[in-house]
Amino acid sequence: MAGHIHNLVSMTGPSTAIQEILYGFIMALIFVNAASFGFLTFSGPVEFVLVILGMNATWGIIDAIIFYYMAEFDQRGYKKIISGDTELSRDQRREMLVDEFSGTPLDVLPDDEKERICEGLLDRKLESDEEFRESKKEYLMSSIGCVIFSLLTVIPFAVTILLIEDFQQALLASKILASAILFFVGYELGPRIGVNRYVTGVFLMGMSLIIAIISTFTGG
Repeated sequence: MAGHIHNLVSMTGPSTAIQEILYGFIMALIFVNAASFGFLTFSGPVEFVLVILGMNATWGIIDAIIFYYMAEFDQRGYKKIISGDTELSRDQRREMLVDEFSGTPLDVLPDDEKERICEGLLDRKLESDEEFRESKKEYLMSSIGCVIFSLLTVIPFAVTILLIEDFQQALLASKILASAILFFVGYELGPRIGVNRYVTGVFLMGMSLIIAIISTFTGG
């Protein structure tokens, strides 16, 4: 089981996987809250699960498309900057690379180290066209991973809502199960970011539930 989870996460990377999991759970929780408070009514549990599935599939596909094309466009832009196929000066190209590394491990380095690394990149050999095509295949797999993670978040809601006869009890059970899973995701994330497991678990769970509740009462 752990091996399958690792393979799935490797498709997108941990950050994107967590992002899609949060999207999926929060969107589903919004519908669950809306149904619990009587804002939405459904003819039956199957219809309700299909609505959640449709919403999460839609968001997953949107994220997948954005992920794929932004990754490809970024790659083409990086090649132009590094190769010098632009009217920009070397200093401008270096500064652009520094900006592009925002949100990466380079953020923890001092500015002079960032500039030194990016200066060195300007003289590096670029990947071949064949390697670029391989990169595009990796982007495609990552995009598929976005959809998979979005759809996986439907499972705990589908299981509880379809198996528990009392609809309100099923909604409550789905919230409890989703909260437990969110806590577990945060619990596993803690060591990776150097924060206490329990603190991360409670924070991730609490943040998701609060966002879902606020979104329910503000129109989602």
